Amino acid sequence: MIPALRPLPDDVTEAAWQEARRRLALILPDIPPIGLATALRGDLGALYRQVAARELRALPAEADLPPPDLPMPADPRFWPGLLARLLYDWPHRCLPDITALDQCPPPLLEPVTRALLDTGLPLDTDDAETARREAWFVELVRWIESRVLDNPQHPEARALLRGFLEGSNFLAHFRGRTDLETLARRGRLLALAACPAGPTPPPRKPGRMRLGFLVLDTEDRTETRALLPFLAGLDRTRTESFLILLHGIRSDTARSNASMAERSLDLSGVPEAERADYIRGFDLDILVFANNLLGRAGTYPRLACQRLARRQVATIASPASTGLPGIDRFLTSAEAEAGDIAGRYSEKPLLMEGLPVCFVEPPLPVNRPPEADLIDRQVADLRRAVAGSATLLLAAAHAAKLTPALRECWLSILERAPDSVLMLLPGNPGWSVPVAGRAVLRWMRDAAAARGLDARRIAVAGPYQSRAALAHLTRRADIFLDSFPYAGCASLIDPLRAGTPVVALEGGSQKERQGAALLLSLGLGGLDGLVASDPAAYADITVALAHDCGARERWRSRILARIEAAPFLDPADFGRRAAACWELLFREIMEEEAQADPLAAEALRGDVRSEGFGAGWHAAEAAGWRWSVGGDAAQMALPVPFAGPGILELALRHLPPGARGGLRLVIGGKLVPHLLFPSPDPAGAALLRLMIPEALLAGGLADIALYAPLHMAPGDPRPLGVALSRFALHPAAGTIRIDAASPLLATGWEIADGLFRLEPGRTGTIFLRQPLAGRHLLVLDGVQADAPPRLSAGGQDIALRDGIAYLPPCDRIALTAEAGLSLVGFTLSPVIL
Repeated sequence: MIPALRPLPDDVTEAAWQEARRRLALILPDIPPIGLATALRGDLGALYRQVAARELRALPAEADLPPPDLPMPADPRFWPGLLARLLYDWPHRCLPDITALDQCPPPLLEPVTRALLDTGLPLDTDDAETARREAWFVELVRWIESRVLDNPQHPEARALLRGFLEGSNFLAHFRGRTDLETLARRGRLLALAACPAGPTPPPRKPGRMRLGFLVLDTEDRTETRALLPFLAGLDRTRTESFLILLHGIRSDTARSNASMAERSLDLSGVPEAERADYIRGFDLDILVFANNLLGRAGTYPRLACQRLARRQVATIASPASTGLPGIDRFLTSAEAEAGDIAGRYSEKPLLMEGLPVCFVEPPLPVNRPPEADLIDRQVADLRRAVAGSATLLLAAAHAAKLTPALRECWLSILERAPDSVLMLLPGNPGWSVPVAGRAVLRWMRDAAAARGLDARRIAVAGPYQSRAALAHLTRRADIFLDSFPYAGCASLIDPLRAGTPVVALEGGSQKERQGAALLLSLGLGGLDGLVASDPAAYADITVALAHDCGARERWRSRILARIEAAPFLDPADFGRRAAACWELLFREIMEEEAQADPLAAEALRGDVRSEGFGAGWHAAEAAGWRWSVGGDAAQMALPVPFAGPGILELALRHLPPGARGGLRLVIGGKLVPHLLFPSPDPAGAALLRLMIPEALLAGGLADIALYAPLHMAPGDPRPLGVALSRFALHPAAGTIRIDAASPLLATGWEIADGLFRLEPGRTGTIFLRQPLAGRHLLVLDGVQADAPPRLSAGGQDIALRDGIAYLPPCDRIALTAEAGLSLVGFTLSPVIL
């Protein structure tokens, strides 16, 4: 019988968590795999995940005994025992041989995979262990992908994929190298779970550039402060901005931040399975993923695997290439990276002018923050670790960035500057990932003691609850140490605003260079600057500053004189530079549209809120149409962006009974014949189309008057005519006429006596000389058939109504006649609406 263990309240003591771990370790190895798999889906599993999240393996209790040695993997008891051991040690140590997973009992495959992937933030003992851990993780991801892709529908493959989605944590994997192949494997697994990528975006609707930003929320955190400059200074006459929030708005701060966008959309109430289609409904040109797409495999990166907009962009909120198939571009710059930029990304780099990052920062605090007294005591206690006046070195790198090489560099500085002390801040408010500060302190102090250093010269501070506390601490520091190879970015803002000298290492990639890039933008680099070319120079610069109080003060004065003009604190300038990138992408989109539809570049398109409506129209309806005044001339004046004759298209949303025969169009004072076709939009009533002679478009302006019979709707006192939703004016070019006398390639047809004929049950295909570019209206001229034929274009079934259809881009047209048919010919005309 499985003992009853229930989840614990979050506020219990660490001793209670240690006891829960001990009890789990005792009972798990004795539970058969099938029973354990069932139990892990209930309260036992909830408690297991709670304990695992506490990262107790980073802080083993002195009186706590680890689980007994494991049997061989072929023994079913091995796998419950492995789950117990994973509460005490890091995954790469618990299961060094990934191929042993081939022997995992199927019921435990999902929980074991999830536990192995949740690597946490291991503090490696040395560089050799770092290499082993990284290689182990690469092999684990490779093994999972190979098993899943062998047969994605197999129950074991689905179990592995669920374990990957729930457990995978790539955060520790970014401390060192950026492994594009492993990231690509992650992207393929996420794409497999994200369902189909989605349809190719249709021809864009008319209007301004539609620019979206997809974020989790807009609460006061680092990613939000980096998001807001993107929204600053957008030209609303040119750009319609959308801020899409997965978690909604939960505070006044979040609401204020979200108000910077023209439109904010709360998706917290939209079912996860429907979110992609919901976003697609806004017909976005560009969608920017402004939060981190790496790390865990939640809803956010899964959305980035799908096609939601014409261009999808990642920012440096992601520390490396995303490897996600739905991301087209990565926003970076030549100032943020050096060397082969394109070679670091699966996406195409989108290079902007200057730094690709900026922050909206609150004013510097005037009053002492509530935590100021605590900070002052911590700093005073640490300074007392050395005799005389101590130099305070501050490092705010998150634990995810700590490596043995970085630790050795910092300890070498303490050796060479014996009057210095080091304060670490491994879990500040800018990060949402929890950190065991005592584990970091132990990791640092053990290494210091091994070198003969006084471990009391190292302390861990925080985590603090407010940014004001960080600002207060950085003003107390003498030197701020950036991390490497994973450099800081937002963590440098507070020390620079305080004037504290910051020492950084100049790397190659964005994540390695971002701290140095901030300093270089302030002119703090150069031969005698604060930016080092290698770890040895980094230590030399720091030691020299530690020994020279006057030099520190000169740097402080120089930094304070320049920080107010820092480009990474100028949202308006950043917004202008980012807008240039969006314009570049938008031009790409419009060029592609023009190539797909040659008329698009010269077409005028609009809706009921566009300019050009004159007298004879009622006000626009909120639902997206505008009624003409029945019996009167509904006037429009449209600029003509082309030379020669034109085609006017009017999409009618409502066409009252009896109006069809009473419609008249007068262009330039002349009555022009028109045709009514079925609407290409299922919600529409009809498409009105007419050709306008060039003489009636002289002067570059089309004067249009639409006359519709008077119609009175129940409950509406207005005189109504017809309801218009959209319009287009484009050149009268590109019409294709195919008749029996035209030389063409066709199969299945009998062509005789000027007619195309099909015998019952036969399919006739017409191969076009050139593939159709853009949407076309097909009219079957003189069609005679006892039953409606079936139409396909390019292999896609197309609705055919009264011999009329709307075709997508294609290179062939096929008709299947169950009862036979004959027709005179085919007319294909480009359609804009």
